[in-house]
Amino acid sequence: MQLLEDIDTYLLYAVNSGMENRFFDVLMPFVTNYRNWYFIILAVMAIMIIRDWKKGLMTILLVMAAVSISDYLNSHVVKFMFGRARPCSALPTETLRLILGCPSNPSFPSSHASNIFALTVVLVYRYRVLLIYMLTIAVLVCLSRVYLAVHYPSDVIAGGIFGILYGSMVILIYNRITGIYKENKNLNTNSTNGTNYTK
Repeated sequence: MQLLEDIDTYLLYAVNSGMENRFFDVLMPFVTNYRNWYFIILAVMAIMIIRDWKKGLMTILLVMAAVSISDYLNSHVVKFMFGRARPCSALPTETLRLILGCPSNPSFPSSHASNIFALTVVLVYRYRVLLIYMLTIAVLVCLSRVYLAVHYPSDVIAGGIFGILYGSMVILIYNRITGIYKENKNLNTNSTNGTNYTK
């Protein structure tokens, strides 16, 4: 266990200090802030609805469900089950580059990573063409959390895994519900056709 923690800390410093550059000092705080994505999210939502409003609207609802589940469970349940201190709190501050300060809530798993991967799973399931774009954004968000020293690498890896599970769960429930609806619709159609035939 200690070896894994040492590797985690080593990788944190490798990203936080080893990858230091002016471009990342601007890019990573931008990427990690949800509010900077609002315009892009609204634009994508508008395009989805314009091209196919039924599919687009259902996708938006599925994304909202997946991200809401992810954010609530991670931020209010899972994090406090593990209670891991953030690196910016646990490690000597003079050894870290803290660009945005240090949040006070627990570190493991990363809610940013979980939320972005939950969103990615749903969007890619509905629109396969977005795979490369969403994976790039998800990786950047995860990297930003480590670069800013607010998460260990294992936090974002675990967060990504949780996010994939949350997104997959929403898709499975959706497919189950739509499957039942289609079965019932087919039964009703067959029943109606049978009635008409006997007449």
